[in-house]
Amino acid sequence: MNWGTNMKELPTIQELQSFITYNKTGSFTLAAQTMNITQSAFSAQMKKLERLVGVKLISRSTRGSRLTPEGELFLPEAELVLDTLERAIQSIRLASKVERPVLNIGVLRSLGDIRLNGYVSHFFENHPEFSVSIYDMEEEEILLDLRENRIDIALLYLPNNKDMSLYESKAVREDEFVYYAPKLIDKVKVASVKNILQFPLSMYPPKYFMYRTLKSYISNGQQNLHVRGSRLSNPYTMIDYCDKNNSGCIVARQILESLNIKNGFLSLEKPLKLQACFAYKKNNSKTETMNTFMDYVQQNPDEL
Repeated sequence: MNWGTNMKELPTIQELQSFITYNKTGSFTLAAQTMNITQSAFSAQMKKLERLVGVKLISRSTRGSRLTPEGELFLPEAELVLDTLERAIQSIRLASKVERPVLNIGVLRSLGDIRLNGYVSHFFENHPEFSVSIYDMEEEEILLDLRENRIDIALLYLPNNKDMSLYESKAVREDEFVYYAPKLIDKVKVASVKNILQFPLSMYPPKYFMYRTLKSYISNGQQNLHVRGSRLSNPYTMIDYCDKNNSGCIVARQILESLNIKNGFLSLEKPLKLQACFAYKKNNSKTETMNTFMDYVQQNPDEL
C-alpha cells in the first residue's frame, strides 16, 4: 500500500498556533505581529488551514473579521492538539532528565507572597529536583497569565464575578481577617465597622480584588461610602504604615502570624473569611508536576 497517496495532509503546528493566536488578538495584523511573520504570510496560513479542514473558519468583511461557528468549534480542538503535544514533550524531557521540572506560580498580591515563599523552602527539602518561580500579581494579571500559559498555577481568593470555567481549583486554607491598628487598639476596643471607620483605614487601590471585597464588607450596602486613609499596594506596606501611623488596616491573621506579630490586632465583630485556592488551567502540559506541588501544600497547610 502506498501510504503517501492515502494519508490526508494535516495542518502544521505553526498553522494551528497562528489560528489560536488570531482568536486571542482578534486581528490579522496583531496576530501576524505576534507570530513574527508578515500579514500576507499569516493570511496565506489561514487560507491553507481552511482548505485542509474543509470549512471556513474565519469570516472576513470590510468591517473586520471573526471566527465562524465552525471556527468556534475547531478552536478548542486545535488548543487540545497543542496542549497534548506540549504534555508529551514535557513528559519525555522530564523522564529523560533533560530539564528540571519548572513551575511558574502567580500569587494574589493582597494574599501575601511571603507565605508561599516560606512554604517553597520546605518543599525544596523534599523535592530538590524542582525549580519554582513565584510572581506577585493582581487578579486581572493572574487570570490573563493563566489563560496565556505564562503561569501554571495561581494562588488566590477565588473571584465571584469572573468566569472560571476554563480552570480547576483546589482549596488550600481559609483565611480569617482581623483589624490591625497597634496605635489605635486601645481607642477602638471592639472592631465593629462603625468603630473602624472612625479612624483612617488603609485600603488597596480600587482595581484590586481586595479593595472590592473590603469595600463591600465595610459599606454594608451604603452607596458612595467615603473611607479616610491611604491606598497601599500590598498587606506588608499596610502593616508597616500602621506600625508608624494612627491608622488601621484589615488583613489576614495568617499574614501577621507569618511576620511573628502577636498583638496589635482585634478580631472583626462581623467575621470576614476567604477561601485561599490554587487555580490552574485544565489540560495543562505540566499537570503531573503541578499536582506534586499542590498535593504537598494541601498535606502541609500550616506551612503556608
